[in-house]
Amino acid sequence: MYKLFTILLFCIFTVSTSAKASTNTHVDIDLTRMSSTMVYTMVFQMVTDPQKYVGKRIKMKGAFSSYFDEETNRRFFGCIIKDALACCSQGLAFELAKPRKYPSEYPSEGSSIIILGTFELEKEEDGIGFPIIKDAKMFR
Repeated sequence: MYKLFTILLFCIFTVSTSAKASTNTHVDIDLTRMSSTMVYTMVFQMVTDPQKYVGKRIKMKGAFSSYFDEETNRRFFGCIIKDALACCSQGLAFELAKPRKYPSEYPSEGSSIIILGTFELEKEEDGIGFPIIKDAKMFR
C-alpha cells in the first residue's frame, strides 16, 4: 500500500510540475509556423488593430533591430519581418523580461532572432500607444 501511495504521489507531482512548466511556454499565436505571407499579414493586423491581441502570448521570428529615441531618451528593440517579396517590412517592439546590456549582450543588427512574450499596448503621455511584446525571451 505504501509503495502504491508513493507512486501515486510521484505521478501527481509530475503532472503538477509539467502543467506549471507548460504555462511558461504557452503560445496563443505562433508566427514561426506560418508562411511569410501569413506572418506579414498577422503582424500588420496586430499593428493596425492591437486591442484584439492584448494579453496574447506571441512567438515570432525575424531580424533584430534597435532604435534610440532622443526625445524620450529610450532605446527600443524590435523584431522585423519582411513580406514574401522582401520589399516591405513590419515589426513589433519587444521588451525583455530580464534586461541585458546594450550592445554587448544583444545580437548585431539584422541577426535572426526568435521572440516569445506577451502582446501589450503601451500607452504614452500623449495618449497614443504602440504595440509591444513585453516580458519577452529572446533566442538566436
